[in-house]
Amino acid sequence: MEQKDKKSLFSFLTAFFIYGFLTKLISETLHEVGHGIFVMAFGGKVLKIFISVLWPLQRSWIRWRLPENIGSWELSLIYAGGILTCLVVSFSLQAYLHLKKNPWIISLPLAWLSFWCFLNGVGYLILGGLVSYGDIRELIKLGCLTNISSIVIGLILFAIGFPSLSKIFFNVFSGKFSKKGSMIASMLFWMQIPVYCFIFLLSL
Repeated sequence: MEQKDKKSLFSFLTAFFIYGFLTKLISETLHEVGHGIFVMAFGGKVLKIFISVLWPLQRSWIRWRLPENIGSWELSLIYAGGILTCLVVSFSLQAYLHLKKNPWIISLPLAWLSFWCFLNGVGYLILGGLVSYGDIRELIKLGCLTNISSIVIGLILFAIGFPSLSKIFFNVFSGKFSKKGSMIASMLFWMQIPVYCFIFLLSL
């Protein structure tokens, strides 16, 4: 490998991990802001938002104050707001990345953000259905979801997003690796999820 190629690969890998970390923080912020939008829409007030840099060991959160006459459907939208926001952002970015070809310096952070928002929403639905925590627990209490329906919805969305994001990251990796190398990199990329899930479940 020539010196120029080595520098280019080093730049790509450095950007890959930096973008991965920064876009995770953005996805966490989008989730909490998603709650906050509905809180304010229904006359409530956002008191504080905390974004954790230690996920999956520590979760981000939002605190709010709601009117006394808040209804169950408004509460449902508030608790679902974070998941809905992340899913809308993820699938919108996926559509954009499929439709428009960009240099890797642009497509890489967008792909990462789409992945994290996807994992935020889908992971919450599946894991929340399994162990009933956080927003999913509240939505189950409100009668909007059951443990089974939460898991099923999450799995359906995962089945839609997995091939889409796999193709997106394959295209990103193709700018720096061979076809075989890009396929291997795409497969290895998804192997991070079981690690996050294991650590996250231990932290509950």
